[in-house]
Amino acid sequence: MNNHIPDHLIEEIRCQSDILDTISANVLLKKSGQNYKGLCPFHSEKTPSFTVSPEKQIYHCFGCGAGGNVFRFIMEMEDLPFLDVVKKLASQCGVSLPTFQPGQINAKSRERDLLLKINQKAQTYFIHSLTSEGAKPARDYLSLRGFNDKKLLADYSIGWASLGWADTMNELQKQQNFSKKDISRAGLIKQKEGADENNFYDRFRGRIMFPLQDIHGNIIAFAGRIIDETEPKYLNSPETPLYVKGRHLFGFNRAKEAIRKKNRALIVEGYLDQMRAHQNGIRNTVATCGTALTLEQASLLKNHTKQVTLIFDSDSAGQAATKKGFEVLLSQGMSIEVLSLPSGHDPDSFIHQFGPEKFLEKLKNAKPFVEIFIDDVISDGDLSTPMGKVGVVNKVLPILMKIENTIERTEWISVLTEKAKIEDQALLNELKTAIRQDKANIYESRQKVDHLNKENAELYLVHLMFSDKELAQTIKKKVQIEDFTDPDLRKIVELCYRLLAEDCELRIDSAINQIDEPRIKNILSEIGVTAILFDNPKQTVYDCAKALKKKSHNQQVEELKKQRNEAIVAGESERSQKIQNELEKLRLTQLRISSQS
Repeated sequence: MNNHIPDHLIEEIRCQSDILDTISANVLLKKSGQNYKGLCPFHSEKTPSFTVSPEKQIYHCFGCGAGGNVFRFIMEMEDLPFLDVVKKLASQCGVSLPTFQPGQINAKSRERDLLLKINQKAQTYFIHSLTSEGAKPARDYLSLRGFNDKKLLADYSIGWASLGWADTMNELQKQQNFSKKDISRAGLIKQKEGADENNFYDRFRGRIMFPLQDIHGNIIAFAGRIIDETEPKYLNSPETPLYVKGRHLFGFNRAKEAIRKKNRALIVEGYLDQMRAHQNGIRNTVATCGTALTLEQASLLKNHTKQVTLIFDSDSAGQAATKKGFEVLLSQGMSIEVLSLPSGHDPDSFIHQFGPEKFLEKLKNAKPFVEIFIDDVISDGDLSTPMGKVGVVNKVLPILMKIENTIERTEWISVLTEKAKIEDQALLNELKTAIRQDKANIYESRQKVDHLNKENAELYLVHLMFSDKELAQTIKKKVQIEDFTDPDLRKIVELCYRLLAEDCELRIDSAINQIDEPRIKNILSEIGVTAILFDNPKQTVYDCAKALKKKSHNQQVEELKKQRNEAIVAGESERSQKIQNELEKLRLTQLRISSQS
């Protein structure tokens, strides 16, 4: 499909292009629960069956079966080839799109490899520099902060950028003869203002260096911390072909397994906060890389857990970050708690002074953000008048309406009415009605799983894979690709298993880009906009796996019966008896499968 544009650049364009804005320019859409509905632009209809999912960035028509992501919509709507659509969207969202000639197909990949190599060589130099005489103030500072564990510093590749104006640049040129242009592309040097184009200086000088790594552990950027506080505390790499701010979490490559195992992520602000927690065995901790929590970071976490604890500073900036982080996480359907530390403390200082045990005790007392938010609104409101109570409700209502789980949402309604002393049943009914109206249409496209059979087991497994990465991993372990008899679903499963093996997230809109057949794109889009309610998703995985094994077993039995009958007709008694013995073994296997829970 794509002969000239690297996949990572296409993904960047997709992430920055909103499908709702694109389709709204062509189709009159009306909100329907979480999705939007309208009359399909691809076939004539009187009742809207065209559905757009802003959350999943896909569309699907239940009437004609058309579906896909933002690229496919424009391709179908404007009859444009894929590359033209990519160029159009790149222009709209401000993504610079180089012109690739046939011989430059891998140019971006080569550049990426080169910049990764430059970063790795720079980090080797920074690590070595930390042992130098000139780095004694940095070592003293780290020791004073309690970071004198050489193994920890080595594990995180902590280094030192010396004070010289061109030390890093000169070292990289001496080691590998990297060009100044390439070192600049990596974000390690800057061009001097007003000077000729060959006059560069080191971006990082006199700073403790923290490498920022992607999910695979590749060094994609740096953060440098000053010691004497005469300049801004932290200086981060600029955006480069490797690094886009807001897409990564510091320490995530180390924390992801612990997050999955504990089914909770602890989000802190600072690099040292994350390192201190990791050093003390609290390994499910990540830091926000000096930015407010973003949707991309929340999506990264969502693939590993849906439970998050925010541990930001208690100052006004920290409180604002907590509120922003909550809204971002809630939009991803995550459960959020907040841990408030004593004034003047962050996770680094608290664990250093009181120890990890006290911190873990504190962690047990983390409060749900919704409760904290309700308390804050009530404390700032006026409950002495009916209008004051209405004002409180109006401030809390938007938060409650974002909570997906009906039981959880109902419980918080009860908490609000009790704390706000809302005795007027009409007001309570108004609150519940508003939420019901907003959520009512969500269930229009949902199906309730009442029974399981061999025909729908394959489809259910594909739905479950895209709903939760942990379930997808379980399915990959229990079900072979060959167990899927539907050829279209098998291709989707092959793609999912490959993405899981590469530790990539499973997203419908991204998967659509990697499939060529329009028919399978439509299947993916329908899966994306059709929510299936599983009472017990994990049990459904086991039941579906069992159903597929049974289906495969029955097919083997039928084939052997056919071969046995052919042998009998041909008078081949020895062969027919051998096949009968195989059938008996399969019968025993079937009994074993049927007896399993």
